[in-house]
Amino acid sequence: MTKVLLKKQMMELFSFFWQDKKKNKNRTGISLVMFLMLYVVLFGALAVIFYMIADPLCEPLAGAGMDWLYFSLMGLMGIALGAFGSIFNTYASLYLAKDNEFLLAMPIPPSRILTVRLTGVYLMGLMYELIVMIPVLVKYYISVSPEPAAVICSIVVTLEISIVVMVISAVLGWAVAFISTKTKHKSLITVVLSLAFIIGYYYLYSKAMQFLQEIVQNPQIAGDFLKSSISPVYHMGMAAVGSRKSMAVFTVMTAAVFLLVYLVLAMSYTKIITENKGGAKSVYREKRASVHSVERALLGKEFRRFLGCPNYMLNCGLGTILMPAAAAALVIKGDMITGIGAMLFGDNEDMFFLVAAGAVCMITTMNDITAPSVSLEGKNIWLLQSLPVTGFQALMAKLKMHLIMTLIPAAVLVLSAEVVVKPSPIFACLIPLASAAFILFMALFGLVVNLKMPNLKWTNEIVPIKQSIGVMIALMGGWVLVAGFGGLYYLLMNFISPAVYLGCAVLVLLAGAFAMLEWIRRKGSVIFETL
Repeated sequence: MTKVLLKKQMMELFSFFWQDKKKNKNRTGISLVMFLMLYVVLFGALAVIFYMIADPLCEPLAGAGMDWLYFSLMGLMGIALGAFGSIFNTYASLYLAKDNEFLLAMPIPPSRILTVRLTGVYLMGLMYELIVMIPVLVKYYISVSPEPAAVICSIVVTLEISIVVMVISAVLGWAVAFISTKTKHKSLITVVLSLAFIIGYYYLYSKAMQFLQEIVQNPQIAGDFLKSSISPVYHMGMAAVGSRKSMAVFTVMTAAVFLLVYLVLAMSYTKIITENKGGAKSVYREKRASVHSVERALLGKEFRRFLGCPNYMLNCGLGTILMPAAAAALVIKGDMITGIGAMLFGDNEDMFFLVAAGAVCMITTMNDITAPSVSLEGKNIWLLQSLPVTGFQALMAKLKMHLIMTLIPAAVLVLSAEVVVKPSPIFACLIPLASAAFILFMALFGLVVNLKMPNLKWTNEIVPIKQSIGVMIALMGGWVLVAGFGGLYYLLMNFISPAVYLGCAVLVLLAGAFAMLEWIRRKGSVIFETL
């Protein structure tokens, strides 16, 4: 039974690699190769970044006889990325999977279900951790040429670090799940805690380079601090370079923490996944029902879905929070921004205004709400299809929600940008027009991609939200589009002014949006009605 459950978990976790959800069959041949190459390129680019971080640390620390410090620091970075990459998947896959109650109804011990779920969490964390640790190990092997025993020890420590990542992810996911059982507004709690984690992560990341430079200059001080104050990190580094004593200590520590967390989870797992999430019981109060138009009712349904799903909000609507935050940062750092603009562009203010428009558009890509919106209907899509509404009406409700959740915070960002950069009158009009046209284009693009690549057979909502190739195309498509417009202007800058170019870009975006809207009206709505 365990083998079957593990196979099911692995197929569910990594099905987006080998399965075409639209055609409901496996990818084969060139389609599979191209899809895998896309992920190889993406993960490879991240690995190169971490190699560049490891490069200035490895040789100085190894030369000072403190190569253990190199592994301690980079191991902490691997733990951070592993936890950050898997934390949003853990809460949904470990506690909120759609088939939890179905599995509990079968003669399967809850501890076995927990073990299988934790295996999925472990593999997801390992995948992210290896993005850091593989280039770290490669750099060390090239620079130091360690003995075979040290090579084996560094690989073992890398695998043990992935257990630490799993423990951190499971504990944070358990904390969120436990809190959600004690409150009625579990989605809000989940989002707040997750945002706090994101803010803390990026704050530490922003300080990382300065911290690493100080370590290179004073490695002995940093080493003494880790050895005396954070001994597990010290033993992790020493174990990676071949210390048998530290290997034993770090292995025992890792095993003890894992067993403790596993026992705690095993005792509360069944209660958490079966308890009625919501705290206070609802009390019926008679009240007059309101009558709404079809469009308003469908829009309300989309908002309830969005606000009731923390994973949806965090992964597809984060820009709604980041745009006002960016606006505030822009106002606070206004003098620095204008100073950088003057340094880069000199008297060519129009180029500065064009770059400002591109920057605003790039930030708005953080919202890709329409990209998984069709897939999130799941097996309940027949409910919408059976109602006296057209597919076009249902799709327009999804589009309107994306526009509402993006245009409003984007307006705040655009206003702050215009206050800070003080554009000329023509750009003062073109920047908001370009931002609105870009947001409309990307909202429709996400909807079109999801109609062409739907996934209605998921058991975990994180699959269509985060593990969908369509969502990746929609998100990266926005980046590529902004970069493409920038690259095209670089080629044409001697023949066209920034203002005229931005005006032409607005017209192109609106024309593309109109074409996609017509496709949705004529063909997309039919696809939705027959899914």
